[in-house]
Amino acid sequence: MSTFETLPNEILINIVRYSGNAYTIFRAFAGLNQRLNNILIDRCLHLFTDLLYTKPDDTDIIYYYNCDSFHEICHQFSSLKTTEDDKNLHQCFQSLIASYIRETYNRLGDEFQSNIKQFQSIRSRNTTTVTSNLDNELKKMFNYFPVNLCPQDAYCAWEPHFSSQSLMTMKQIESHVLTEGASLECDDDDEKEFNFAKAINKWLLAKANLTKGDDRQFINPLIQMFKASLISNPKLLKNKGYTTYNASSCYTHYFLIYSIYRLKYFHDYAAVRLNPINMHWYKAVMNLFLFAIHCLKHLFDEDFFLEDILLDILNMINLTEPSTYEEIFIRTSQMEILRIILHEYDLKDVTSCDKQDNFSQAVCTLIKNNQLNIIPFIYSESVHVQYLFRRSKTSQQIVDIMTGNRKKRQLFKVLLSDIQLRPWLTSSDLLFILLPKKQCKLVKHLLKLSPLLVHRLDDDGNDALLYVCLKVRGCRHRLIKFLIAIGCDLQRRNSKLENFIDALQLTRNKKLLEKLIEHEIIQIDNITAEIQVILANQSQ
Repeated sequence: MSTFETLPNEILINIVRYSGNAYTIFRAFAGLNQRLNNILIDRCLHLFTDLLYTKPDDTDIIYYYNCDSFHEICHQFSSLKTTEDDKNLHQCFQSLIASYIRETYNRLGDEFQSNIKQFQSIRSRNTTTVTSNLDNELKKMFNYFPVNLCPQDAYCAWEPHFSSQSLMTMKQIESHVLTEGASLECDDDDEKEFNFAKAINKWLLAKANLTKGDDRQFINPLIQMFKASLISNPKLLKNKGYTTYNASSCYTHYFLIYSIYRLKYFHDYAAVRLNPINMHWYKAVMNLFLFAIHCLKHLFDEDFFLEDILLDILNMINLTEPSTYEEIFIRTSQMEILRIILHEYDLKDVTSCDKQDNFSQAVCTLIKNNQLNIIPFIYSESVHVQYLFRRSKTSQQIVDIMTGNRKKRQLFKVLLSDIQLRPWLTSSDLLFILLPKKQCKLVKHLLKLSPLLVHRLDDDGNDALLYVCLKVRGCRHRLIKFLIAIGCDLQRRNSKLENFIDALQLTRNKKLLEKLIEHEIIQIDNITAEIQVILANQSQ
């Protein structure tokens, strides 16, 4: 036994605490032995608070420590064994972050419900005059919020600078709403006035993405101010902000999503981010977005579908393999937020018909951006997404892209092999979409994965063999040879009572018949002139 192992826990805790940041400490000591594992998860070290970019006395971490999911995560960390790489440790980190975000989302939902009930109760007791005076005072505080902004352009990439007066106003606005019942009203159009969307951009997102300092003391008061504003009027999320490419502008939530998934300020046109991501500000933006989801659920009307958020995320997400803990946190956060949206999406009774084509385009964007791993994830997480995938148009668009070149065809084989997508293979018209393209290797791969598809019929009662003979043009003899070899029923008749032999005798299939004879797949009896399938007899 080494001297190190004989030291009491109190001394070991001090040694560990000064061995680096939380990530390097876990990398150095996790899995060495059970005792060290237990020390690492001791709350006195505050390693989890560091990993989750919070403080020991923050409401969210106190809430999380009391959740069953946290105790399950602790068990995972305490069970770690040493390995040659960090794979198991990274999986524990991912589980910790994902669990924390889920519980934070649940806590924010409780907070929203509690605060909005309290707000409505206070506001209902105010007289009309008092209500009007409070709203006017709140509006004045919002319009004249003390912050240093770019004097030339309201949307330029300029870091806002807060002061002690800013901090005091943030707290006054929060109190004005939650204790007095004041409500903030803003015009949806940011060209008419400085509205909520512009405030989110200029006060929060510009600060979160452009700050070169820390200014951590402003994070919680600023977020609490924005949350209180949404409590007073969830319709503030319908405020729109200016974009250079979209004449109709974008809703407030779009800019939050952009910051979370593109990791930059929307109005910063620099090709490369010039400063490192401030993780505390990144997490603040994420938490406000999670809170906004609850506000949107409260708002819920025909003009504000969850599809909009889902589509925005799918069009923006661009995951790469993480190499640092910060990248692990960001990637896991992005995936967990997507999971939350998918689950909320499933709670809707119907899917908006006008969004179905937009979904197909979003899936195609994932493919073009080499985000194939997202496709099985969203398919497995959402019943509504599974419905959208089963649409022939969606499958057709996916196949069109994935068969465009050799590299994409290889990727498509990988995608088809994913166990999470297996229901899509068996419940959609994917086979009949591939057959006209005469992608023999892909058809073979598909039928190998799901052999029963050989008996699938199209709307006219054609199986794969009849379909190729009657509805596919050009050179088809190799595909027909394969379909016969795997056991297609040569006697099957479609809704017009045509079978394989009947189809071969059609005038338009004259060249096909000749090819099948040339390659000794079939032959014609010299005496009876009957067509006989040689390949089928050989296989028997």
